[in-house]
Amino acid sequence: MRPWLTLLPLLVACHTPPPTLPPELARLYGRDAWVYGGGPLRCVRGSSTTELFIPLTTPVRVTQVEQTGPREVEIGVKGHVREQRTPQAIILTLEPQGPVEPVSGSSGNGPLPLWWQGLEVKSCATFRVAFVDEAHLNRTLSFTPPPESVLNLSKHARASSVGLSAAHLLWLRGPPDEPLTDVETLLRATTWTVIGGVPYGDQVTTFRNGQVIRETFPGMGP
Repeated sequence: MRPWLTLLPLLVACHTPPPTLPPELARLYGRDAWVYGGGPLRCVRGSSTTELFIPLTTPVRVTQVEQTGPREVEIGVKGHVREQRTPQAIILTLEPQGPVEPVSGSSGNGPLPLWWQGLEVKSCATFRVAFVDEAHLNRTLSFTPPPESVLNLSKHARASSVGLSAAHLLWLRGPPDEPLTDVETLLRATTWTVIGGVPYGDQVTTFRNGQVIRETFPGMGP
């Protein structure tokens, strides 16, 4: 993942993309995006957070694009990959274009962790998400809708992902914890790992020629 070369000040909310944004970011303003695996994405309200599952059929609209100075950014919302400090984060304000599903939440009285500061909203009708860089953004959001084949697969529960393509798995489950890389590299990887809790082990998916050939799952404990 690469940071932007030029550090810009925090940009304030506005109705059009600021002229100082790089063109590749300015183009995101007003576009619809779809969330790989439904996320979840996190909404921060005061000292409370809510994790939101976004159905594959529900786009989120980019209503604000910002770049910040140095800050810490959360990688995913499952807690397996530590937050990462970046010289220049990207922050998108997202507005779901249909119903979303709260899947978990937390609240507290203490100060927000550094990686949530500046992402607070009054209502989860829109929420703000920070990304380390474009690679992080593009492994979370797709600016083209899921293909019909993915939507058909999503309608039926599967006991195994064997036989699926890496692209189908990215849409259905979202990106793994490892490799933490851009989408193009991720789709060529021979293994994906979702880090499990100690001592149960990890979930490892193995690919050959871009298709899943084997899965191993964490142990269920004693």
